[in-house]
Amino acid sequence: DVNDKPLYATVDFVHPDKFNTNVMLINNIYWRNNNIGNQFLELAKNYDFIDDQTMINNGFGINIGKLPEIYNYQISFGNSNFELTNSYLYYEDTVDKPAIIQYATDYRLIRENSPKRLNKKWWNYYSSEWSEVVARVIPNRIKKNFDKEALIFLNYAENHGAEELIKQLPNIHFNIVSKRDLYAGLDVLTQNENVTLYPQILNYHLKSIIEKTDLCFDIGYGDKDTYIETVLNMLDIPTFAFSDTQYSEKSDNYYVFDSMDDLINQVNKLPTNNSRKTFDDVFDISVKSIDETLDEIIENKKSVVRIGDGELDLIYGEDIRYQHSNSKLAKVLKDCILNNHNSKILTCLPDIFTNLDRYNEMRGYYALGVLPKFSDLFKEIEKSKYSYGSTFMSRMYISFRDKSKSQHYVDKLRDIWKDKDILIVEGEYTRSGVGNDLFENAKSIQRIICPAADAFNQVDEIEKAIRSNAQNKLILLMLGPTAKVIVNDLQDLDNQILDIGHIDTEYEWFKKGAKYVVPIGKNKHMAEVTDRYLGEEDNPQYQKEIKAIFLSIRFYL
Repeated sequence: DVNDKPLYATVDFVHPDKFNTNVMLINNIYWRNNNIGNQFLELAKNYDFIDDQTMINNGFGINIGKLPEIYNYQISFGNSNFELTNSYLYYEDTVDKPAIIQYATDYRLIRENSPKRLNKKWWNYYSSEWSEVVARVIPNRIKKNFDKEALIFLNYAENHGAEELIKQLPNIHFNIVSKRDLYAGLDVLTQNENVTLYPQILNYHLKSIIEKTDLCFDIGYGDKDTYIETVLNMLDIPTFAFSDTQYSEKSDNYYVFDSMDDLINQVNKLPTNNSRKTFDDVFDISVKSIDETLDEIIENKKSVVRIGDGELDLIYGEDIRYQHSNSKLAKVLKDCILNNHNSKILTCLPDIFTNLDRYNEMRGYYALGVLPKFSDLFKEIEKSKYSYGSTFMSRMYISFRDKSKSQHYVDKLRDIWKDKDILIVEGEYTRSGVGNDLFENAKSIQRIICPAADAFNQVDEIEKAIRSNAQNKLILLMLGPTAKVIVNDLQDLDNQILDIGHIDTEYEWFKKGAKYVVPIGKNKHMAEVTDRYLGEEDNPQYQKEIKAIFLSIRFYL
C-alpha cells in the first residue's frame, strides 16, 4: 500500500542518510497527478545535481517511503579497504534471502577470494547467455544435446579459426573461457546454438567446466596458461592445435595440424562415448581424514608436521609472505614429505587428492592451482606409499561447504591439551587463544614469541628456548615453515610437539559462525590478508605467559 508516498526505496549503505535509487517502487498515480517529470526537469535547470540519486533525495526528502532491505540488497562496492569492515559484513548478514540483489560493481565479485556472499549467484548470471537467464524462470526449456563438450581457452581475442570450427562442428558444444574480459567481437559467436562464453571465469567454475570437457582446442594466440595445459594433460583430455598456435610438441594427446580440414577429420575420429578422467584419478596419494588424523595424535601421541601450499612453494624455491626462500629450509621440508620414517611423527598433506567438491571456492584453487603447479612433486610423493595425515586437522572450518562437523573437530582438538601444561611457540602477532577460550581448558600456558617473518633465521635460538622450557609440556607450534623444522629437530625430547598453525584463526571463525573470511581482531595476524598495523597486546595474562621473545623486521611480498 503506497498510500500518499511518491516512491519507496531502501536506505543507501554507503550514505545511510540517503535512499538508494537503483531500485524504486514508484507511485505512478502520484507522479502523473503531480507532474513530477516536469518538476524534476525544472530542478535540473536550476540546481547543479551530481546524479539522479541526489536529485530524488533532495526533491522528495522525507516523503520517500522506506523499503525493506530484501528489495535492494546492495553488495560489492569497489573500495577494497571498505570490504572487510565489520559493519559491511554485518549488513550482508542482515538479509538471508534477498528478493532483488544489486551488484554495485562487478570488480570485487570476480575475485576467487572475495568474501562476498552471493558472488556465485552473481557469477551464474554474469556468465550466462540471455537464453540461459530466461531458462531460470521458464522451466522445462528444451535443451539441445551435444555429442561432446569442447573447451577453448582464450586470453586474447586473436585466434585461428574459432568461428569456422564452431560452424563445421555443430554437434559439439564449445565452452569459450577466459580469465580476462573477452573481446567484444567474440559475442557474435553466441549466435550459434553450440557456443557459451565465460569471460573473467573463476577457478571453481572453470573446474566444473573442465570436468565435463571431452576435448580442447588450443587455437588462441599469445601467452598460455601453463597450469591449465598441465590440468588437461593430467586428465588425459585430447588437445587440438594449429602449427601457429601450439604451445608444445606433438604427443599422444596433443595433436598439431596445418589445415582446418585435417584437424576436423581427426576430431571426427574421436570415440563418441569415451569415459572421462576426474581429479580423483590423478594422484594415488593417501591422506587420512581429519578424524583419523586427530585419532593418531590423541591415541598414539604422535607429533605432527603439516605441509601446506606455502611449504610447497618454498620447496620450489619461491618466497612466501613471511618467509624468504632458503635452500636448506627447502631440503628439510622436502625430506619431511619423502623421507620421514620417524614413527613419532605424523606428516600431513592437504587432503585435496579426492573429493574436492567438499570444499568451497577453494576447490578451484586446489584443482587448477595446487595440483598442476606441484604435479612433479606429487608424482614423487606417490612412490612413498605413506599414509599422510590431513593438514586440515587445524584448518577444519572455513574452507568446508558442510560445516556441520566443525563442533566435533573443535571438541576433539581441545581434548588434546585438556588439563595439560602447554608451551605455545608462535609468531609475534599470532597471539593464539588471546581474546577467546581456545586454550581455557589447559592446565597452564607458557609462550615463546618468535619473529613474525623469517623465523627460520633464528631457528637455533628458538629451539634452545624450547628445550629450556619444555619440561613436562605439550608443545604447540604456530610458526609457519619453521615449525616443521622444529618438530624434526627436537624428536630427542619426550614431548609431543604439534604443528597446528592457523588454529586460532579457524577457531575465531568457528565461534563467529562466519560464512567467509572475516577479521578476527584488531591485534591478530591473519594469513588470508596483508596485515596493516598490529598494535601491542597489553593483556596482562598474555604478558605473564611469555617466557622468551625473539623479534625481527616484518616484510611483505
